[in-house]
Amino acid sequence: MKKIALILGILLFTSGIADARGCNNFICPTNPYSGSIGLSNLTGVNFLAEKIAGAIIAKSIKKESKGKYRVNLQSYNTTALKQGIFKSLEINGTDTITDNIYISKVKFKTICDYNFIEINNKEKTTTFREDFGMTYNLQFTENDLNNTMQNNRQYAEMIRKANNIGNTYKLFNIISTGAKIENGKLYYIMNVSVPLLKVRPQIVIETDLQVKNGEIVLNKAKLSTESFQFDMSKLERILNFLNPLEFALGIFEDKEADTKVEEITIKDNHIDVSGILTIDKDIVTEF
Repeated sequence: MKKIALILGILLFTSGIADARGCNNFICPTNPYSGSIGLSNLTGVNFLAEKIAGAIIAKSIKKESKGKYRVNLQSYNTTALKQGIFKSLEINGTDTITDNIYISKVKFKTICDYNFIEINNKEKTTTFREDFGMTYNLQFTENDLNNTMQNNRQYAEMIRKANNIGNTYKLFNIISTGAKIENGKLYYIMNVSVPLLKVRPQIVIETDLQVKNGEIVLNKAKLSTESFQFDMSKLERILNFLNPLEFALGIFEDKEADTKVEEITIKDNHIDVSGILTIDKDIVTEF
């Protein structure tokens, strides 16, 4: 699964990366190009090179993700760009689908004004010569969450595992799940079967969302279904396990990078998630 291609799109950062140090310790490298202007900037050659590189990045992203993407790459000069040195990179996507995870809007932007990613085409390797960081902003709609839950095999497998938890608590079996976003709240909907009662009710849980230790968790969850009563402490464990937002963010989590959620808000019937992604200096990937 080439997850990092969605984030960077720079020549297939896909495999073999060691564990990252973490977002909390990220510091931008010293910029040796600060205040300098190259000849290629003055002649306009660098502008053309930036556009070509941006088009290559966008093409690479689209190999792994459906949607509309705009890429803005800024470099110092053409010589530096050929080496893998650039000033900034911003990627904006709309109506994206990656590994059957749906996100209406994505935005990634480099944190530092000096980035150095060296490509070795002969050895088929990519080396991060400096610590690399990006901020990300994601927007999920109700349709995004429902499409992800309905079309993703891995989420279906999570439901199967959640049913094992439910059976342990002698609660119910989940048949299907859905979501609704309304009035600043997330409503998680489960159609279930209760073997002991031989009924198939719909359970609706109203909840806020919050960030805890860099992850998205339920906050002030309560049962909206009046006809059935369940132990909410047990139900919350199942819901946090099936949290569709945490599941969606899993697309950015792998050995390639360390990610941290910093803020989440529900407004105007959509959910906004923002955070930071980092990759350590001297990390080497193969492509």
